[in-house]
Amino acid sequence: MGLEQTILLKMMAVAIAIGLDVFAISVGVGISKAELPARLRLGAAFVTAEITMQLIGYGLGTGAGVLLGEIAEWIGFALLALVGAFMIRESLQNSSELSFDLTRGAGLLITSLSISLDSLGVGFALPATRIPLLPLLITVSITTTIFTFSGLMFGRRVGVRYEHDAQRAAGGILIVLALLFSIEHLIPHLQ
Repeated sequence: MGLEQTILLKMMAVAIAIGLDVFAISVGVGISKAELPARLRLGAAFVTAEITMQLIGYGLGTGAGVLLGEIAEWIGFALLALVGAFMIRESLQNSSELSFDLTRGAGLLITSLSISLDSLGVGFALPATRIPLLPLLITVSITTTIFTFSGLMFGRRVGVRYEHDAQRAAGGILIVLALLFSIEHLIPHLQ
């Protein structure tokens, strides 16, 4: 396998890994049956957050960036669990009006940060991977958009029938993902 193919595979692996976070949260938001303007706002916020965090991480590079990367990953895990907890809380309320809107204001900011802090860690590692920055950012922009809208559509279809159950399940999945990511992150440190 040539160098160009290796770089392309690395680029796609990074983009898909980042996209899976976005997909999981988008499914949960899709359950709330967000309208088109909210979906567009969400997609734009997710793409902007992912790209911005990768650029910040890339700029910081290695050295002190390793320490910040560790902290950023833990904050990302905690925010992901927090979003899941809010989703479960919302699903338990009988009101159909959401008090924590993941598509605007503080809800959108927390959601965008929870999925993009891992991109900060990815950005720190980019100089060492020899993946060209601009093609990676373009790829991540495209895949994040695709994963966001796919997750929103899937969540919307699931939400039509099983809105509260699916919202609780999505919240639970986010909390479990946060725990699994934390455990996965701890394993190399325990060995």
